[in-house]
Amino acid sequence: MKRLCLPVLIALILTIYPSAIFAWWEHSLITYSAAGSIEQLQKEVTVESLESFVKAEQSGLETLLRELDRKNRSNPEYPPLPESLQFKANNGQPALAFLRALRINPTIKLAMAVQEVPGKIPGNCHRIPHTEVTILKDADYMKEITFCAYRTGDRVQALLVLSSASDEPDYGHDIGLFEDNHTEFGKEYGFGEQSFGNAKLEYSSQAPFHMGFYHESAVVYTLAGFLKQTYADYRAREFLALARFAFKTGHPYWGYRFLGWGLHYLQDLTQPYHARVMPAKGTTGLVWMNLLNTVGISSPQTEAIQQLSNRHLALENFQRNLMIAVYQQKRKPGAMWKALTDLQLDDSYDPAANGYIRQIVAGEAASSASEVDSILEQQLPESIATDGNYVYKGVGAEDDIYAMLEKKGTTNTLVNALTPVFQRVGAHTRNYIRLGLSQE
Repeated sequence: MKRLCLPVLIALILTIYPSAIFAWWEHSLITYSAAGSIEQLQKEVTVESLESFVKAEQSGLETLLRELDRKNRSNPEYPPLPESLQFKANNGQPALAFLRALRINPTIKLAMAVQEVPGKIPGNCHRIPHTEVTILKDADYMKEITFCAYRTGDRVQALLVLSSASDEPDYGHDIGLFEDNHTEFGKEYGFGEQSFGNAKLEYSSQAPFHMGFYHESAVVYTLAGFLKQTYADYRAREFLALARFAFKTGHPYWGYRFLGWGLHYLQDLTQPYHARVMPAKGTTGLVWMNLLNTVGISSPQTEAIQQLSNRHLALENFQRNLMIAVYQQKRKPGAMWKALTDLQLDDSYDPAANGYIRQIVAGEAASSASEVDSILEQQLPESIATDGNYVYKGVGAEDDIYAMLEKKGTTNTLVNALTPVFQRVGAHTRNYIRLGLSQE
């Protein structure tokens, strides 16, 4: 008979729980609406290759990346950048050396393309398949997205560059970075073995970079210290610094693209299910499930994990499909749109303050996680919300939560209940962008 201790139970939750795939589904949809009122984003910028940017700014990048690594070393959870990966000017392969110094997957596509908003696709779009923008092998969910390719020297709206880039890290940036992910670069990067998630699953290896469990109890941290090994905050700050550098040195295209990359991780931390391990249970619930496991009763654990997965995926599915309906003018903008675009909360935060991302952004998401989970339990279809034996995959047409609630006439009820979440997402999105643009 199998017995589990609490650390193993938490690891199991994070292995089975498929939250590594997304936090929000299609970040570009959120960014485009939340940031649309920022005047600087309406202008056009000139498309530039990464190779061109890195070659032009090699000396400055060497200094910047060393300084970022030096500052990050003050965080005991930060794995220092190996000396062999430090970026050095006049490298024979500057773009590759740059990606390796950032410790992101060096095989990413980096297509010069934008992710067009549904219903706003230009007639001159040179459409390319999703396989040209992602390294993920199992990415059929991206087939419906319209990607328009550009060439070096073309002009494109800054808002499109930024919003498209805010979805890019889910295309493979953080895949295979750990020693046990069976990649050569993973053995070199210094992140050690994957702290949680299933190291054998391609998409799962990005989980520690897209979550931030900064607000669990002391009991949970004591028994499951690996939860501290998350890097979303690190990524958000790293790409913010690169964006500001790119703007300052006259490379606005890469300024907006880096800013979008960093924004992705900040937005991940606004997702309640990426800020708490198990919102419905809390520390007491985790301990209780562990005690039941020690006497051979495993069904409460199994059902709780499945409910957690179902609700998380249902929230992402609802957000994405409702927003697509609005963009395609099949639904009028309502409370979610108003929440995302509402500027009232923006000035109540100081995005330049120390700990803003970790303490405020992730802290708010963690504090709201139990309430959000309870709302979903009440508002989602019963089989998805409460049946621990029902597996909700969240990607097929039959899984469309928005369509299900529209049929029942309860869409607005869920939207209204989630309004505070989307108000915070919008405010933090704009504040992070403004912080990056302060160097433009």
